[in-house]
Formats: sequence, C-alpha cells, structure tokens
Amino acid sequence: MITFIIRRYYAVGMAEKEKYFKLLGIEPTTDPSAIKRAYRQQALKYHPDRNPSPNAHIQFIRITEAYEILSGQRIYRKKISSAGPPKTKEEIIAEKVARAKARWQRMQAEEEIKDRRYFKRVATGWKWRFFQLFAVYTAVFGTLLSCDYFLDGEKVCISGFDIHQDIYSKTIRIYDETFIIEASDFWRNGTPPVRGNYSYLFHDLKSVSIIISGLPTVHPDAPSAKMRDYILFKGKEMYHTYSSNSVYGVFPFIHIMFLAPLTVAVFRRPTLRFSIWRLVSLWIIFPTILFFTFSNDRVFHLIELMFN
Repeated sequence: MITFIIRRYYAVGMAEKEKYFKLLGIEPTTDPSAIKRAYRQQALKYHPDRNPSPNAHIQFIRITEAYEILSGQRIYRKKISSAGPPKTKEEIIAEKVARAKARWQRMQAEEEIKDRRYFKRVATGWKWRFFQLFAVYTAVFGTLLSCDYFLDGEKVCISGFDIHQDIYSKTIRIYDETFIIEASDFWRNGTPPVRGNYSYLFHDLKSVSIIISGLPTVHPDAPSAKMRDYILFKGKEMYHTYSSNSVYGVFPFIHIMFLAPLTVAVFRRPTLRFSIWRLVSLWIIFPTILFFTFSNDRVFHLIELMFN
C-alpha cells in the first residue's frame, strides 16, 4: 500500500513537472545545465524590459517559477497577514514580476562572475604568455608567407617523369603539388615544357607556367641545358596557375587568418568572441602554422637564406 502511494505521488509529481518543461520549451531532463540554458533563452525572449507584449510579464513569471521548481530553488513566500489590507490582482502580479526580475538579475550576476573568473584564468599567467608569444610567431610567419606569394625565386624547367598528367581532371602533379591546367593547348600538344616557379623565401613550388601560343625554339647556344627550352620564352604568351593544394592556392584567406591570434592577444576582452577565437587559435590556427613551418622544410630554407 505504501509503495503504491509513493508511486502514485511520484507519477503526479512528474506530470506536474512536464508542464514546467513545456514552459521552458525542452523535453523532461535531469540535466541542470539544460534547464538553466532553456530558462535563459526564454527569459531573454519574455523579459518585460525586452518584450513590449502585454502578456510578456505573465509568461516571464511562469518560466521563472518553472525554473525555480525544476532546479530545486523555488522561493517559498510567506503568507500574507490577515491584519493587512488585501492586495489587488495588479499588485500581486507586480510583486511576482519584481521577484522574477530579481531572479534574472541574480543569475546574470552569477554568470558575469563566472565569466570574469574564466577570463582571469585564461588571460593571465604563463599560459597566456605562451599564447602571446605564439600569436606573434604566427603573425610573423603568416606575413612571410604572404610576401613569398609575390616574391619570385628560382625558375626550373620540369619535364619527363616528374610530371604526372590526368587529362580527365585537367590536372598535373609535380612533386606532390597539384596544378589545374585549364588551357586546352597544353593537352593538345602532348607534353609541352613546363616551368616551375619557386618562391624566394621558402623555396616552395608555388606555381607553374606553360606557353599557350606556339612552342619555343631550342636555342643551340643556351648556357644551361636545363633552361634551353626557355631561352625564347620571353615575349611569349604564357599561362600561369598556382598549386591548388598549397598555401599559395588559398591566398589571401588563410594568411589573414594567421593574424587572428595576435588580434585576440592585443584586443583581449571578457567576451564570448574572445573565448571562441582563443579556442580557434589554440586548436586550429597554431597547429596549422606548425605544420606549414616544418612541411617542405620551409623553416630550414629560410634559415639557409638568412645565413647565405
């Protein structure tokens, strides 16, 4: 009998709670974070200072009471003394609205304190100094990559087994770099000479050039057999294309992104935008810049250039 009463009481209690979950717009759950998040969304929507609707304050009272009950923080009000004058309906509603606003303000204050504690933890100390140092390095390396996009380095004639063609996708692959060749003359002429254009700072094969209006004549007095096919390239109409799978093929988008960590370090604020970009820098931008630093031996080519 006692077990039946307990089950009956529990069933009635759950049925009562379901309507509060509906007020918050979520399915029944025991997760306090989900309940709090739903309350914040509904409170922002129906707060009397934000919503001019005449029924907004009533809905604001309801969702506040629902949150207090579901979170176990409901404030039990004292009974009104019979000696005092009876209150009107408008006065009772005004008191409920005031209590709901006080609840909302307390929650906002608690969230602000948590945000400031989090900001102090991540924006101070040795971890923050490491972030600043890496942000400067990322910005400098990204700037060098941007400069290398415009600086011309060595130009090399590439032919034979170093070029892997795919006529169906109109691409050629040279030393793990893929180039899309849209010029139809290139595919009609078999395997015309291809000139590889290397960057100056990091010695990356950033682009290739091909002749699209008549092939050059081999110059018998060319000082270099490697470049003799290009002695008469001067003045010819050429087709240039950048590697589609390299940092030069996505210029300038990724290069601008490399400036984001430094911007976060300089203009740090206890805001959601700061938190998001800090995490993006830590988990995406910094690993990316490390990959670009050591892939293709870029950092070693730069050091060699500095000391030569």
